[in-house]
Amino acid sequence: MIKKLPLLLLMASFGIHAQDPLFDASTTITAYGSVSSPSAEQYFNIIDGDIETKFLDFNYFDGLGFTVNLEGYQTVVTSMDFTTANDSPERDPTVFEIFGSNDGTYFTSIIVGDIVCDPERFYTTSYIFDNTEGYSYYRFVFSAQCNTIEAMIQIAEVQLYGTALARKDFVKTELKLFPNPNNGNFTISQNEAIGKVVITDALGKIVKQLDLENSFSHQIDMQGVESGLYFVKTTTGSTQKLIIK
Repeated sequence: MIKKLPLLLLMASFGIHAQDPLFDASTTITAYGSVSSPSAEQYFNIIDGDIETKFLDFNYFDGLGFTVNLEGYQTVVTSMDFTTANDSPERDPTVFEIFGSNDGTYFTSIIVGDIVCDPERFYTTSYIFDNTEGYSYYRFVFSAQCNTIEAMIQIAEVQLYGTALARKDFVKTELKLFPNPNNGNFTISQNEAIGKVVITDALGKIVKQLDLENSFSHQIDMQGVESGLYFVKTTTGSTQKLIIK
């Protein structure tokens, strides 16, 4: 049974999931926080696509947590499915928080939400939330309980839905000039094709233009120009200061 709750911000009228699921059984996942689980009910069960398996954490005090690594592919996520496990409704969490990161070290909180307790087993609740940032790591922490009879938390399955960004959308362009300062002879390099280069003086006057097409690195000779501050700009929009002595 699927229950769709307009609990978190926006509910799309055209359908709950217009985006792609992020996780499958081959996705890299690690436990987060203090975790103690039976051998058959460990963290990797939570994204294996099988609601008959579950992640059970006896260490209730810091919640049930795990981190998923998308191997460098950034995705903007805007919804989550949460499926309850096979038994003991009192073990269901009542609060969740999702974090995102692009280096696996520093995480930003994306959403904190409440989970409605329901005694029915194997039901899936869908949550939609606002998010415009793409991340390649996602961390989840589920906390609190529907009932404190047993100090443990369990979940059958969790899935995120989002849109993958093209690599050009999330790889930062890095324009480098070296040596800098220099005598007018230097190398320009970039981690994507440089294209056209425009060099201007401090007043904005163009002193040199080049078309480097698909080059990633090129030596430029400006010997003979006056010493001072210049600006080097490529068609990618990257700009660097150039100092000629």
